[in-house]
Amino acid sequence: MSQPKKVHHFSVHDITLTSVTVFNDRAEVRRSLSVRLVPGINEVLIENVTNQADAESIRVDGHGAAVMHDVQFQYKPSLPQEGCSPKVKKLEEELKKLQSEKDSAEDRQKVLKRQVEVFDEIVAQVGESVVRHPAAGEVVPFTVSDESLANLKKFFLFYEDNSVEIRQKLRESGEEIRVLDEKLKKITCEIDNAQNNGRFTRHISVLLESAEGGDVELDVNYQVRGARWFPSYDIRIGSEPSKGTNMKLIYYGNIEQHTGEDWIDAPLVLSTAQPSCGGNIPELGTQVVEINKPTPPAIGFRPMPYMFAAKKHAANFDSGLFGNSEGQLGDVSPSSSPYPSMASAFVAAQDTVLSTVFVIARPATIPSDSSEHKVTVTSMDMKPTMIHESIPSKNTNVFLTASVLNSSQFPLLPGQANVYLNNSFNAKSNIKAVSPNERFLCSLGVDPAVKIVYKPAHKFSEQIGLLTKCLSITHEQRIVIKNTKSEKVLITINEHVPKSTDDKIKVKLYSPELDPKMANAVDSMKKGELPSIGARLNSAHNLEWTINLEPNEETELVVKWTVEYPSGETVEYREEF
Repeated sequence: MSQPKKVHHFSVHDITLTSVTVFNDRAEVRRSLSVRLVPGINEVLIENVTNQADAESIRVDGHGAAVMHDVQFQYKPSLPQEGCSPKVKKLEEELKKLQSEKDSAEDRQKVLKRQVEVFDEIVAQVGESVVRHPAAGEVVPFTVSDESLANLKKFFLFYEDNSVEIRQKLRESGEEIRVLDEKLKKITCEIDNAQNNGRFTRHISVLLESAEGGDVELDVNYQVRGARWFPSYDIRIGSEPSKGTNMKLIYYGNIEQHTGEDWIDAPLVLSTAQPSCGGNIPELGTQVVEINKPTPPAIGFRPMPYMFAAKKHAANFDSGLFGNSEGQLGDVSPSSSPYPSMASAFVAAQDTVLSTVFVIARPATIPSDSSEHKVTVTSMDMKPTMIHESIPSKNTNVFLTASVLNSSQFPLLPGQANVYLNNSFNAKSNIKAVSPNERFLCSLGVDPAVKIVYKPAHKFSEQIGLLTKCLSITHEQRIVIKNTKSEKVLITINEHVPKSTDDKIKVKLYSPELDPKMANAVDSMKKGELPSIGARLNSAHNLEWTINLEPNEETELVVKWTVEYPSGETVEYREEF
């Protein structure tokens, strides 16, 4: 006769949380538990798993003297309270308390309303007795006298004081009920977001066989939907006379989750991997081109429409083995269990995914409330080079940009940055993806200490040529730049130089003289590199003129070019992006 299996019950909320890896659209949760097995067949039942768990992602690893035979994800019918997490139970208790407070407030409101109605009825009766003429033979209800007028005055004073007080209490009671209603709606929404499906509870069943019994450790890994993270930055720039300009970049990870599980003091890992994406390259078939031969329409009947059968996707939770799903990520850190690795009755196939992983130094608590929670990834000290840049034809302001080398081992992901200059908030900027040892640019806003005067352009035309008449248009633009700072600045002026798309139109640049060494240079500003001193035409055929300005120096730049085209023709200038 076979020995019945021993069932060990665990609630998922009571199992130690060993790590949480957050991706951009989900998270992988790792929990660890110890269980003492009896000789024979043992079932470890992990109860009340969140409804956001992905059944195909569940993996269980074991350490100890046992063999793992089966891992199942089970749905079991239950009463609503059986699948509640501790957080939901706490919220429901708070909901009952608030509902009781609301009922008491509504009772007080009813009493106050009745008091107001009674006072109003008494006043109406008194007023009616004063103004109504008595019928024949009826006793006069009210006679005017000093005593009656004094009593009437006392009554109205009593009515005024008490009626105002009661109506004030009535308004306060209405406001109290309104606030309680808002709190009840908020907690009800939190319960709806946190609780599982009331008709079913979700369990992970692990079937183990042990010859002699004893303690074993199980590592349970599963992915949950409803979690994400994104980067943000604080950039603090300061200057000291002895050290020059310094920059500190603080790297943050912003985490949001509504998975139905609170991550209490969880060791966090932020990853850029996409576990939902497979690692196999798609196949490319043969593309065939042929003459289209339309089918002649049939006569006498209408073609029947095609009927497409919908595929039915059904998950077999009773017999599924976990750990063999594609796209599974490997462990973040090697196991340090004192028990030997457990033999397994199945083989798990895993793919590796190239990604960036950030291990957060301190455990953090991230509740399941959809709120944004910020954790610090790292802090970097950098040495920026300040670059001034202006497009005076569009805006005469001079914009300050920091060119920074990412000398750390951390890649910077695209995100928003708050920029602080000398501990004062200056601007918001956006950081693009930056690899280690790569330069990047960070916009710091307008520098009012560098001033530009963009003078009106001087234009004149003349007719040239003896046999073939041409019209020559000369454009001369003067730009005055003044540095009022007490330090040298590097500034780049960007200005239009027309680009001809027609052989009949000739464009010639007279000033400034272009540097031949920079003719084939790449757009340094786009790559985050420092611009070279001199003038060049960039890939957009715009003039980039970079100069050094000494403290309190003023200089004038002259941009001069001509456009020649046949007489009788009309040209137009169009800006393209």
